[in-house]
Amino acid sequence: MGGAMTYITIRDVAQHAGISVSTVSRALNNTGRISANTKAKVERAVAQLGYIPDSRAQAMRSLRTKTVGLLVPDIRNAYFAELAYTVQDSLFEAGYCAFIGTSSESASRQDSFITSILSQRIDGAIIVPQGEVTEAMRKLIEQRLPMLFMDRHVEPQAGGLEHVPVVDSDPTKGIRDALLDVLQHGFHSVGYISGPIIASPSLQEREQAFRTVASEIFGEEHVFVESTGFDQSSCASVMHRMINVGVKALIIGYSPDALRVMQVMAQEGLVIGKDISLISFDDVEVFRLATPRISVISQQVQRIGHISAALFLDMLENNGDVKSQRVETVYIPRESLGRA
Repeated sequence: MGGAMTYITIRDVAQHAGISVSTVSRALNNTGRISANTKAKVERAVAQLGYIPDSRAQAMRSLRTKTVGLLVPDIRNAYFAELAYTVQDSLFEAGYCAFIGTSSESASRQDSFITSILSQRIDGAIIVPQGEVTEAMRKLIEQRLPMLFMDRHVEPQAGGLEHVPVVDSDPTKGIRDALLDVLQHGFHSVGYISGPIIASPSLQEREQAFRTVASEIFGEEHVFVESTGFDQSSCASVMHRMINVGVKALIIGYSPDALRVMQVMAQEGLVIGKDISLISFDDVEVFRLATPRISVISQQVQRIGHISAALFLDMLENNGDVKSQRVETVYIPRESLGRA
């Protein structure tokens, strides 16, 4: 655990809280009588300084706890539910238990989860990160705990994060195959709804891949791209703008948006595959159950989950120097793409 990192000692905590070292020690070990007020002072100092008691810091380095922090953005999103399940399953097979948390697409929630798992003594963390480098992530790196990013990368990859391996999907092949299918169905223009891309380097990359390939296949003037926020309303207006410019085939880069589009179409009596043809990212169950069944660009969620768990276990058990991996997206045609 060498390097430039300075360890916070019990002495620093005592100084910060303005009480003696022995009192701090008693408060931390719950020995002897200590007023609630003093205990609160110590806890505040510990939190502010990011102090990890020595015995625990040593245990962190030597003993395995066989627990791993697993953080996903939203467990209600079927894609992330399946991803978390796959990773948890693979870790369990190897004798590890996963603490699962959700960040609700918020960097501060992500950070409070990371901070709380750090105090639980974990062997490492698998994280679907929120766009940018945060304080808690730096702490994870300082602790030299094995960490792996899954499904998304972080921009910019700096501050130690450039060494964190990433397992995610490469959007290009799936997008290309989907667009060629759109062309074969007789469409001359195509629309793309890219989702809430502001905070997501992965959704930005997906949109970029779409623009590049679609312009090449349809010509730039026949390609229409819009992004949405996390709210419901924007989806309907985006869809109407697409219809107004004559777009009849839509590819949707963020599966919750596809569900909203399906909802809006149902409310307005529009028929999928006839009035508007749809292709969505992510092969989630609801798309296989819908009528017509929705064509998808699959990120191969189970492969991403299995590879992530395998690489992570390699880092943990063999101190493996693990390289980032990308899984190719796969286009799965179904009935939601009609004839132009």
